[in-house]
Amino acid sequence: MSTTDRIDGTAVVTAYYEDRITEAEKEVEAARAALAAAESKVEQRQGERDAFVRDGSLHPAAYNSDTGQPEWELCQWAQTRSARVSFKDLTPAGDATLRRLRDEEKALHQWLREHGRTVPAPFGEKA
Repeated sequence: MSTTDRIDGTAVVTAYYEDRITEAEKEVEAARAALAAAESKVEQRQGERDAFVRDGSLHPAAYNSDTGQPEWELCQWAQTRSARVSFKDLTPAGDATLRRLRDEEKALHQWLREHGRTVPAPFGEKA
């Protein structure tokens, strides 16, 4: 009698499915962890927004900037918004949107200056 004759094929197929189930469960756990992190980030951003609305504060911890300067992150965000539109929507409506976003970028720079903050040089020379 060979070794193959002593191995139950049904058990092998069942093991295959068990392995696939284990892999899927790991994917579910990873997805749950990612969802929890994303939900936590939403709460953090809402808290940052609420603090800004309450007292006008910009918390450096709220921004992913190597410089730790919220001004840099805000200016980069405003510039990126208008850059996306300028490449994506080259139509009359897109042109109007681009002008509005560039005006918003200038308004952001003005707001920063009015509140005693510095507009980083790479951004400040345009506005």
